[in-house]
Amino acid sequence: MFLGTEQQRLTGLRQIAHLKETYFSDRKNKLETIFDQASDKLKTTLCFHAGLKRRHTLLTYSELKPEEQLKIAQAILSLCHFTARYTGEFC
Repeated sequence: MFLGTEQQRLTGLRQIAHLKETYFSDRKNKLETIFDQASDKLKTTLCFHAGLKRRHTLLTYSELKPEEQLKIAQAILSLCHFTARYTGEFC
């Protein structure tokens, strides 16, 4: 039984669909593409910001453990929001 409004339910369903597409899609997701195509310097920055070790820069996104993938996703979003504050754009 859902205790929220219809609008809250629809918002939740949209968010679930977005998460499924991002993390559980059969096709390569955007985060995987960003991480795998990143330069060594950018990978080092992402792994540092995510709290991972230097050895993680040598791996592909699919070789990372799920919790490491989540940390990379959070690092990318964090850096995106950081730069958006100064450029006036949204991620």
